Amino acid sequence: MRKINFFSVDSMRNLLHKYFDRTKVGRLDYFRQLLFLTFVPLSIFLFGLHLVGSYGLTIKPALACSACYILVASVALIAYLFQGPKKLKRIMPVCLVLLMVIQSVRLLVLASIGLHAPMLTTVNITVCYMIVLLCSISLLSRTSFVCTCINFSTIFLCRDLTHNPMYGQLLIIYGFMSVATTVFGFVAGTLLREQQMELDDYAHTIDQVLHVFNMNKTELLALLKLAKAKDADAVYDPELMEQLDHKTLRNIIKVANHIEHLQASRRKDMHERFPMLSPVELDVCRLVEQGRTLRDISNILGKSVSNVSTVRGNIRKKLGLAQDDDLRSALLDNK
Repeated sequence: MRKINFFSVDSMRNLLHKYFDRTKVGRLDYFRQLLFLTFVPLSIFLFGLHLVGSYGLTIKPALACSACYILVASVALIAYLFQGPKKLKRIMPVCLVLLMVIQSVRLLVLASIGLHAPMLTTVNITVCYMIVLLCSISLLSRTSFVCTCINFSTIFLCRDLTHNPMYGQLLIIYGFMSVATTVFGFVAGTLLREQQMELDDYAHTIDQVLHVFNMNKTELLALLKLAKAKDADAVYDPELMEQLDHKTLRNIIKVANHIEHLQASRRKDMHERFPMLSPVELDVCRLVEQGRTLRDISNILGKSVSNVSTVRGNIRKKLGLAQDDDLRSALLDNK
């Protein structure tokens, strides 16, 4: 008996797709959920390790900040689970701003008590920048701007408290990175929102077309493929026919018969007026009377432009037209 692996990559991916499909949110919210569900549990785990003394400073202020960090992240995760993904756009900004405030307090407390080793300080400021980065790639431009301002202010205050030139250097490096990241998030968000509006408009147009024709997408694609077929064998495709329901097929047959009847009537009338012309020449005359261009006629009849031009020359000869006579005017005069 085959053993089922419940923790395989495919099974996890299928579970995630089922969950996100069930929540019925847009693609942007879908992406934001993935980031939130990756960042928050990972933060809880890492700061939980610090809280139990696995790494980092074990002094009370640092542990208190980690405890507050875990508390805020846990509350945000619980709120997301209970209120649903549609509320994430409100939950995530509040969570990220509070986490930034906690990290800023950690930096200020450590700086005030003289614990500002380069490695320790760089790690804590990097965590602040990671929050700014998460805001930007989540397309929360306002939240990213707020977090960048908090980050700037914190590093500036740490420099004033300690008079340590290291904070000035970090302010230049991480300040520039935070501003660049925020600007990128703002521009990317604007472009993606415009693209999403175009996609929504396109989807709305498709839905309207399907509603007017009373078809689904498969039937519409099959109908378009039939309409664009260039020969009879391609038109009569059993697989395509099976994709169309009986009502659609009946309507297609009715329209085709009606068009064929109209064309036969016009062809008969044209033949009575010009009995010396061949069927192909009569078809070209009919289209010339309608004001069709040479390229239009070639597309409609499935012939090359040069072939249609030759047929037009034969018609002019049979009708005895001079070189400067207009073919369409001559046909309409004989109507």
